[in-house]
This record gives sequence, structure tokens and C-alpha cells, in this order.
Amino acid sequence: MSTRNVIIALYSVYALNYVLPLVTLPYLSHVLGPAGLGVIGYAQSISNILLVIVDFGFGLSSARKVAVHIADPIKVNRIYWATTVGRALLAIGCSLVLIGWAFAGHMSPQERGATLLGALVIWGGVLTPGCFYEGTQRLPVLAGTLLATRVGLLIPLFLLVKGHDDVMLAAALQFAPTFVCGAILMGVLIWKREILLNVRVGWSDVMDEAKEAYHIFLGSALTSVYMYANVILLRMISGPGAVGYYVAAERLTNALRACTAPAIQAFFPKICVAYERHDFPYIHKVNRGFMVAFAASAVLLLVGFTVLGEWFVGRFLGEAFGETFRILRILVFVPAIVGMTTTQVMLTIIASGNQSLLKRIYIYGALFHLVQAPISIYFWGGVGTACSVAATELFMLIGVYTVSSRINHGQIAVRAQTTIKREMAAEQE
Repeated sequence: MSTRNVIIALYSVYALNYVLPLVTLPYLSHVLGPAGLGVIGYAQSISNILLVIVDFGFGLSSARKVAVHIADPIKVNRIYWATTVGRALLAIGCSLVLIGWAFAGHMSPQERGATLLGALVIWGGVLTPGCFYEGTQRLPVLAGTLLATRVGLLIPLFLLVKGHDDVMLAAALQFAPTFVCGAILMGVLIWKREILLNVRVGWSDVMDEAKEAYHIFLGSALTSVYMYANVILLRMISGPGAVGYYVAAERLTNALRACTAPAIQAFFPKICVAYERHDFPYIHKVNRGFMVAFAASAVLLLVGFTVLGEWFVGRFLGEAFGETFRILRILVFVPAIVGMTTTQVMLTIIASGNQSLLKRIYIYGALFHLVQAPISIYFWGGVGTACSVAATELFMLIGVYTVSSRINHGQIAVRAQTTIKREMAAEQE
């Protein structure tokens, strides 16, 4: 499939995948209220933090290797199984942490039950063969299966979730799609013999994948500090109602943020290969196009929200969510900033094999956030949470863009896959 067709297919399916949560959001906001929505948002934040640990950066590092070795099915299977075994081991540990968190913390029965149901998210991350589909440029298949799963689970959501007492059922139906989708996709790949069951991987294979993924994981883990820990902090300081207001705003902006992913993911395998071939004019052209597109989108979002924002929030979520409008006035810029940052991270830093450089950037970003976020949340609640997120995302964009410019101007060498292999062999010797 050509890159253009991949992008069209991804945007078509991803759009529907992110329209569906927006369909359920007004229903859940009216049926469960801010507090009920806050319970689900809090549980989802905990499971998403643990999911970052389970993924361990394998998603991008392994996808890169699959793209480079796509002509060698045995090699691709070794990469896949080493990645899956590594994730499964981490998922066992994270499941134990989830249980401890649920019973050690001061929670209501609904919060405890919803938190335990977050295990569906964790194990869904293990089962979903994302690196396989991204590396082979078949992400539309993955996205389409996830869409079908979400549509199927909408039926019991609308039929059975009727009031505040159905929070746990709503949480289960919200968390289940990735688990069901992953089980289906893995079964199909095994049935088609694209995933082979007789491929043996050892501890050394798992560790090799982990070494390459570690730097990406560190970046993801530090990013989760200001993406997911904010909700936990807000819950501790202001309670589930404040979380409900913020989660409603966050889900709306997450839908916009998701619009940045398909095109970048479609180009990622090609940019990896372009760095292997030193095709820098093509790389610079693609990166420049993305940065201009995201800058233009920021202007459009500003104009649109200024004109229609307050009316939209009142009609979409209900009059009880007036605080969400004040939060959205700040968060509306974040998707464009995230799109620019993701472009530089995926299409320059990771694609060039320099993922180790992300470690320092994300450490500084996490420290910056930890200094200013608690103060903002304490004094201004959900609005302060939004301010702290926007400030940190802008800080991260500046750091990532600085490193990307050095790579593109030859001040930092491109580390091709062959170079990485030689370095790993030297370390083992």
C-alpha cells in the first residue's frame, strides 16, 4: 500500500475511532455526572501509567526493526516474540501493583472496582501486535479492528449504563476494546502463519529488544508524569468532581491530538529506511511539511474555539460542565504543540537511531513539570492542571526541536541499524 493510501485509510478509520469516544462522552457526562466520569478518568489514568511500563518503548523501537527487516520473516518473528514476552513479564508485575494500589489507597468501592478493571488496558497492551502492523505498514488493519470492537461494545454501554450505580460497568466497557482487539489480531496473525509459534526466543533476545527500547521507555515514562499523574494529583487535591471536569476537556483534546498520529505513523517506516539510505532531502521535506501543517492547525483551533467554544461545551456536555470550558480555553492549543513534538521525536530522533538523546530531554521536562504542576493544581484546580500541561508541552517542544535541528544539520551523527548492531555486539563481547 502506498504512503498516500495508508494515510487516507488511517485518517478514515482513526477519525471514527476517536469520534466514538466523543459519542459516548456526552452520554456518560449526563448519566454519570462529573463525579462518576471522574472515577473512570482516575482509574484510566492509573492503568495508562502502568501501560507505559508494559509497553517499555517496544512499540516504536520494535516497529523500526520490523520495517528494516521486513524481507526476513524469521527475524521479524524473533523481534515480535521477544517484544511480546518482555511485555508479558512487565504486565505481571504491573497487575500486582494495580491490585496493591486498589486496596492500599483510600478509595470508594466504585473507584476500587474501576481501578482493578484497568487490568484490561494493561493486558490489551500485551496482546495487541502494534509493532508488527506499524512496521509492515498495515496500521489501517489494526485501527479498523479496534474500531469494530469499539462499535460492538457501544451497544451494551447504551443499553445497560443508566445511572450513577453503573460506573463499574461503564469502566469495563470503556477499558475492554484494546484487550478484545489484541486477542483478535493475534489470533488472525497466528492463523495466517504470519506469527509463527515455533520461533524460540531466549532471555538474551528479550534483553536486546529492551536495550534498544529503554531510551524510548524513559521518555514515555517521564511523559506520563505530566500526562496521567496530573489526574491523580487533581483527585488527591480537589476530589473526583474536579477530575470529571478535567477529564471531559482532556478527552475532547485527545481526539484532536489523535489526528496528528496517522500521517506521522504512515511516514515512520519510510523515514527509517530513508535514514538508512541517507536520503536527507526527502527527510527534510517531510518534516518541514508536518511542522507547517501543525502550526496552521493551531491558528484554526484558536479561531474556532473563540467563536463556538462556550456554546459547544454547554450543548455537548451539559450546563454542569461550565468549568470544562475554562479548562479547554488552555488545552485547545496542546494538540498542535504535541503534533510538532511527535514529528521531531518519531521522524527525526527515533528514525535516525538517536533515541538515547530523548532521555535527557524528558528528564528535564519531568523536573520542570514536577516543580510547577503541584502549585498550579493546588491554587487553580483543573484550570491550573491545564496551564501546567500546556507549559510543559511547550518546554518539551523547544528541547526536542533543538536536538532534531542538530541531527538534521549533521552536528549529531545518524545511527543506522547496522551501527546499532555493531555496538550491541561489541558490548556483548
